[in-house]
Amino acid sequence: MNTGRQGSAYPRFSSGFRALLLAQCVLVAASVIGGSAGMAWSSGEKWTVAGVALAQALLVLLRTVPVLLLLSLPLLALRRPLLRAVAVAVPWSLLIIVQGMLDQYYQVARVPLGADLFGYSLAEIRTALGDGAPLDAGTVLAIGLPLLALWAGLWWWVRRDARGSVLWTTLLLVAGLLAWLVPLPAGAAALKDEPARGLASNKLAWFGADVWRWQDSAAPAAAGGAAAAAYPGEPALDPHYPFLHDERTPDTLGPWFSPTADGRPPNVVVIVVEGLGRSFSGPEATLGSFTPFLDELATRSLYFDNFLANQGRTFGVLPSLLGSAPFADQGFTALGDRMPPHPGLFSVLGQQGYHTAFYNGTDTGFDNESGYMRLQQVQTLVDMNSFGPGYARNPFSTWGYPDKELVSRVLADSGRLQPPFLLAMQTITMHTSYRFPGQDAYRAQFAQRLAQLRIPEAQLPSYQAQADIYSSILYTDDQLRRYFDEVAKAPWYANTVFLITGDHRLPEIPMGEHVDRYHVPLIIFSPLLKRAARIRAVSSQLDVTPSLLALLSNTYGLKRPARTPWLGTGLDMADTFRNIHALPLKQTKTSAVEYLADRWWLYDGKLYQLQEGMHLAEVDDASLLAWANARLQRYTQANAIFMQQQALDPDAARPALVAYQAAPQIQVQAPAGPAMAGLSMESAQVVPAGNGLRLSMVFGNGDGAPSRTFVPLAVLTAADGSELHEVYGQALALPAGGRQQVQLQLPRPDACSARCYVSVFPSDPDTGKAIGQGRYRLPVDAVNATGTSP
Repeated sequence: MNTGRQGSAYPRFSSGFRALLLAQCVLVAASVIGGSAGMAWSSGEKWTVAGVALAQALLVLLRTVPVLLLLSLPLLALRRPLLRAVAVAVPWSLLIIVQGMLDQYYQVARVPLGADLFGYSLAEIRTALGDGAPLDAGTVLAIGLPLLALWAGLWWWVRRDARGSVLWTTLLLVAGLLAWLVPLPAGAAALKDEPARGLASNKLAWFGADVWRWQDSAAPAAAGGAAAAAYPGEPALDPHYPFLHDERTPDTLGPWFSPTADGRPPNVVVIVVEGLGRSFSGPEATLGSFTPFLDELATRSLYFDNFLANQGRTFGVLPSLLGSAPFADQGFTALGDRMPPHPGLFSVLGQQGYHTAFYNGTDTGFDNESGYMRLQQVQTLVDMNSFGPGYARNPFSTWGYPDKELVSRVLADSGRLQPPFLLAMQTITMHTSYRFPGQDAYRAQFAQRLAQLRIPEAQLPSYQAQADIYSSILYTDDQLRRYFDEVAKAPWYANTVFLITGDHRLPEIPMGEHVDRYHVPLIIFSPLLKRAARIRAVSSQLDVTPSLLALLSNTYGLKRPARTPWLGTGLDMADTFRNIHALPLKQTKTSAVEYLADRWWLYDGKLYQLQEGMHLAEVDDASLLAWANARLQRYTQANAIFMQQQALDPDAARPALVAYQAAPQIQVQAPAGPAMAGLSMESAQVVPAGNGLRLSMVFGNGDGAPSRTFVPLAVLTAADGSELHEVYGQALALPAGGRQQVQLQLPRPDACSARCYVSVFPSDPDTGKAIGQGRYRLPVDAVNATGTSP
């Protein structure tokens, strides 16, 4: 290999690079076609997504040029053209394969793969991948076609013996270096909804950025000094037990419950449903409800419309729901043997004579759930490894036993339960691969359900593309029906409190916006309930254990810990939309912590207002952002102290239990957030009214001076963004700190073929342009809006 040949390698790069460019374009096309299948997007929206995806992919490809050039130069210097092409094809094919695999992961999970890959053991990864995307024709084509395009391009390059150009290679190198100065998210941020942004975002760039962020934040925050400093109006953090506080959670559930017939404390049954999201379950579910039994049960229960899981995957549900515990670094259970004991629902009730049991059809070693339940002193633990004979594992899944077998296993023990008892059951079938025995019958039920919900014809393909998922939801709902039908015959049923929630919202059905991942139902049912109700206030799984123990201690005579490290402050039972809590959320084990305090949701460095209907609207307000960041920082510092001390409570092994003492008022963990500066819309509601829509909205003025005059404006648009109609109210001005409710009427949206949207905002009286914070693209189901669907 002589110097002359080495020198000719440099210009060859630009000539061969055309094959890689072609392969990248084919890869984007395959990704967008596969990812947009079944999405209710117009052709214009699909082309926009494709354009943003292509722009991001080309920018990422340019960023790889310096490294690719360095790796490829020795290979491009080989004498024989065919050998040269084969050698170069190896690293270039690897680049395409990695991107293709990341794209396919997104197609299944509907979230990009990031540093969460490193939050699981090899055994857990094997279990999860066992139910991942099948190696079907679509998957093969999505990766195979770009590879064929690359190899065909390289073959053409060999046949032409193209020598390239020093100038073009140099221009590529310079462009590759400059590409690092161009921000990647800019294009995707302009897209209208989260599924579109997720599909258009480059998955390789996402993976690299998330791993970089995770490594950069791997070192825990300083636990001393500034960490112990007080936020204005709050005490300094305890340097040893930063979460510990006197337990004063009010008994907000007590007024809804009657005494038990025998005077003994009630039994408690907690059911955690894998993947159960509010968008496809419950009244006014945005996708229509596919849980008819839970819907019927909700009419006899306390139903929490605006309830949040604190995690976006299963890893955190048991510590959040049963222990109101912090996340630590990668989830509380990831601490393994270093998990510190702390009072939780199981340990506190077990200490007072309850028999405790936990049932799960999977291997509870996954996410160390078995370790956490042992920490909580559970007496009976049944999982995939101890299920016993007579039950059939799911042949279509690596996770273990389907929900039908799980319910049968729980029912087999129900006759031997000695009250009082605490029983928890965790389902699994609503998880990839969404396959189970007897599925054909539920696919038929799915078709019937679509007809019952009167899903518009234009939206049917998006539902039918997810038939396995929706039939799994119907199946699990049916198994819960079977469970309740059977236990209703048990002698202990009349004295039992049942609680049902989801661990998180399954991601494979596209989400409308970010909050959907956490928005799950909470149903509290009991024959002891005095009456049913729908609760509109926001609460989270962190609030469940504090409230249940407040109920059992105040209403039924048990005791609760005198001091706890619980993050939750109890379920808010208000029948109006509000949030009095401050709470962390974490989408994956390695993702950055999000935070919700008052109405303000901090996510990915940006601030959003949580609005009625569980919508997030981005807010541009520096003072609010600083306030929210201070709230998050206080939690982060407390979490860092906890991780350094490896302790939550000095008496956690057997905490002192005391009788209930009423607090003078509901304890709010954080001070109320500041008001938004300027004109803003605090809430907006769209409901059918006659032959049209009635818009009810509340405008607010967060300034210390009267607002300028504005006109409330509502604009109705079709799914493709074209304007259909607009209506405006009377001009008004608000006093300093003032609020005003406004109602507008829109005509029947006949032009909406499937779904249309309403945007409402304060506008300039002369120009009609927005002059404050509004609400944009509120979805309106055209069928429901016309009153022709229930």
